[in-house]
Amino acid sequence: MNIEEEIFSSYQVNKDKLLSYGFNLFKDVYTYQKDINNDFKALIVVDENSVLKGKVIEKAFDEEFIQLRNEAYQGGFIGEIREAYKDLLIDIRNNCFTKLVFISQQANRLMKIIKERYNEVPDHPFKDPHIKNYGVYRYKGNDKWYGLVMNINKSNLDKVSKDIYIDVINVRIDENNRENILKNKSIYPSYHMNKQKWVSIVLDDSLKDEEVMNYIDYSRNFMIGKNERKDNEKHYYIQPCNPKYYDLESAFKRDNGVTGWKQSRKVNIGDICYMYIANPVGAIKYKCEVVETDIPYEFKSKEVSMTKLMKIKLLKEVNHNEITFKKLKELGISLIRGPVSIDKEIASKIDELL
Repeated sequence: MNIEEEIFSSYQVNKDKLLSYGFNLFKDVYTYQKDINNDFKALIVVDENSVLKGKVIEKAFDEEFIQLRNEAYQGGFIGEIREAYKDLLIDIRNNCFTKLVFISQQANRLMKIIKERYNEVPDHPFKDPHIKNYGVYRYKGNDKWYGLVMNINKSNLDKVSKDIYIDVINVRIDENNRENILKNKSIYPSYHMNKQKWVSIVLDDSLKDEEVMNYIDYSRNFMIGKNERKDNEKHYYIQPCNPKYYDLESAFKRDNGVTGWKQSRKVNIGDICYMYIANPVGAIKYKCEVVETDIPYEFKSKEVSMTKLMKIKLLKEVNHNEITFKKLKELGISLIRGPVSIDKEIASKIDELL
């Protein structure tokens, strides 16, 4: 890990603050330079992908001062230049960057989805400074782990990669399906946990957020345990539907009011789903009941992947477009990117609006 990666890992740039700090903008690239002393200057670039890169130039030769990167030189003149460069980077970080919980963008996005879906956030139980940012997701009902986010050298997984650090999440899987799961190039036998029962999923956007959430949902449901939820206990969900990819209205007409739908978590027969139709509708249009679950179904496209279906029965079609996202935000729903679990009180308020 180089100097810049070490200082800026798990930080996100605020580009508006770059300009006020003194950066210049040209074609989506921000540049900044500052003299370190009379003989050297630092050149800092934040590229179009928001990655910060930097180097120190020796003015007399107009060449990069490569000794800066050699950690064998500690103290003395070279050490002073290195420390001055680090101080500049830290000042830029403190003024223009925001601290993130995890290093990868995907790990931070998933954290927001889990918070919205389950109202659970990671804790950081490890004291070792090298792993203190590792995050543990626990089911709050019994404190059992269902996910562990780590930043590790990828060579721990593939035995080939060198000096490539990645975020992964360890999740519990169905052991009977382990062989098929490991066919995915982004999933490996788990690092530092039981390799028969857990896998490590690479969080580099090679899998979409909702694909990773499918595995997280399974892991969490496994940790809840079969007996925790009573057979007659009803759960309530808001399910998003994008009309660009699936015409739910036509499906209900075609299937006489009972149609298949992607099942991405443990649901029970009798659970209620409020179907939120995305733009151009932007509102809840159907109230449905789950009438069948765990139907094997293999499908994958650019937009969605499925391994099983449930069947939902249309209970009520809403004849207005008033249960909008704005209205749902007033009820405490801040994000609808996948199935959102809601409590009975919110469900009752939605029923009043139907």
